Amino acid sequence: MLVLALSVLGAGCSDGGTAARPPSPRPTASSSVSASPPASPSGSPAPPPSTAPRPSRYTQAKLASRPCLALDGHDLAALGISGRGKQESGRNGAVCEWKLAGQNVGLALDLPLSYARTMTKGGRVSQVPVGQHKAVQAEFQKICFIFVAVHDVHRLIGTTTIPDLGVSQEGTCPAGASVAAAALTHIR
Repeated sequence: MLVLALSVLGAGCSDGGTAARPPSPRPTASSSVSASPPASPSGSPAPPPSTAPRPSRYTQAKLASRPCLALDGHDLAALGISGRGKQESGRNGAVCEWKLAGQNVGLALDLPLSYARTMTKGGRVSQVPVGQHKAVQAEFQKICFIFVAVHDVHRLIGTTTIPDLGVSQEGTCPAGASVAAAALTHIR
């Protein structure tokens, strides 16, 4: 089951997720010079375009060495995480740890496929959406592992989520999936 799920990861994510996003329109000379804002269907002026800042984007290699950059202030607020992440050294490189609703979520951005195979062996494995990507999720002894391939099925992005004592395991996988989805928005 894991081999099938991981092979789907490679096939489903080899385009880096760009196929699902339409290209951004470029202003033309006639559209960039306008005397008044365009009218909405009701005839009133349309609201100004959103000035929300775009998330900072990094290469996967940059985030692998500094995984706490994968969530910015906007992400932390949206996820309900107070405080910055704590970077730790893991067996497979740097990991950033956050606390999310009683769940301890660790994020690593350069995990080998062999690690995913080891961590999902003997667990309840399923395929889940994470952002615009397909991911493999494995639940094993109250721990939830999520692995996503963005550019290379052999170099995975993964979360490990462990609930605090006395906290329901029910939120474990959603917490890890939320952190992974937010982190994916920062990978170019």
